[in-house]
Amino acid sequence: MTSTKSWGIDQQTDDKCYVALYVSRKKDNNNVDDFVERRKSFIFTETKFFKYVDEFSHFVDDGVPGETSRMYVSVNARSMVSVRNQLLHFLIDNPDFNLCSIDSKLAAIAAKKECAIEKRWLIDFDSTDATLLDVLMNEIKEKDDTITFDVYNTPNGFGLIASHGFNTVNFSDKWGCIATIKKDDLRFVESGTKQ
Repeated sequence: MTSTKSWGIDQQTDDKCYVALYVSRKKDNNNVDDFVERRKSFIFTETKFFKYVDEFSHFVDDGVPGETSRMYVSVNARSMVSVRNQLLHFLIDNPDFNLCSIDSKLAAIAAKKECAIEKRWLIDFDSTDATLLDVLMNEIKEKDDTITFDVYNTPNGFGLIASHGFNTVNFSDKWGCIATIKKDDLRFVESGTKQ
């Protein structure tokens, strides 16, 4: 009998995984000849993150010249146990499921809010004005001084990952034109363009 190691199958060592999405969207590629939207989604463990960042370059290279692709990763870790249980139920209820689509199905299941094991919120800030970004973060901290933020660059400004939820009363009235609370969503990691 062949061992699972021969097939590159790892045993589960922890309960934490993340959702990844590689995507090449029409809105990023309006002027690219022969462009066809593409996407690839899957789950991975934290120890495999850099492997999948490297694999993103292959996804970019599979595009047509001038095509821009993006990589996104879930803000919150997902429970491997919850994903496995939901997958088992799905497979029992859908015996004709095409197993060649298993990676996408796992990602779709893991992306469900009930699979999240963290409660961080994502805020999409569509401005490059760092001073305005500081104003927003300070206003949120005035209501809850326990909150912390991880800030990263996006193609249109900044992304903020809040350590937990906060009071959103009047948030959209003041910030709705440039800041969107996405809560449990995918964060931008990087983009690449096929030369």
